[in-house]
Amino acid sequence: MGQHDPLDGFVTYNEFRAAAGGTHLSVEIAGICRGGSLVTDDPLGIGGLLFDAERVAQLADREGFAYEDLLASVLDAALSGLAAFARGGMLHYPADHRLAFRELGLSIGLHGVGILTERLRENPALFRWADALMWYVPLVDEIERFWLDSKNREAGTWMQNREINVVMLATSLAPGEFLAV
Repeated sequence: MGQHDPLDGFVTYNEFRAAAGGTHLSVEIAGICRGGSLVTDDPLGIGGLLFDAERVAQLADREGFAYEDLLASVLDAALSGLAAFARGGMLHYPADHRLAFRELGLSIGLHGVGILTERLRENPALFRWADALMWYVPLVDEIERFWLDSKNREAGTWMQNREINVVMLATSLAPGEFLAV
């Protein structure tokens, strides 16, 4: 099981429940999210945290989702992870030492930070995290510009993962429908 699989499962369950109604197992399922750290410096993992934060915030908008503490934890983990990722300098490595799909996952997640910030504007306790995440949004341009350069797409790391890289690049360039889920 991946580090963020319990979080993804929990949020997806609550989205289905909100859409279809039915049995409430939220408290039981929330238990699988407790105890483990969500913090990661992996760019794909950080992007996933940002996407999950937006999904949790959407649930809160729809029906007063009662897991504000979970959202705070996800936002805090994403912010900590972004700080560590930025300090690591990975975006200065040559293409042969980078994995495009992982970086583009971060880029996709960062595309949603503006939406998240607006959604949380009325909640000062959560807004401070979302507002702090805005500092990292310029990484989107840096990541996309790098992988749009055809020379960088000749690297072995691009070619070995070409299919997923192409999908992730396209999603990062036009994230609207993905983020609207």
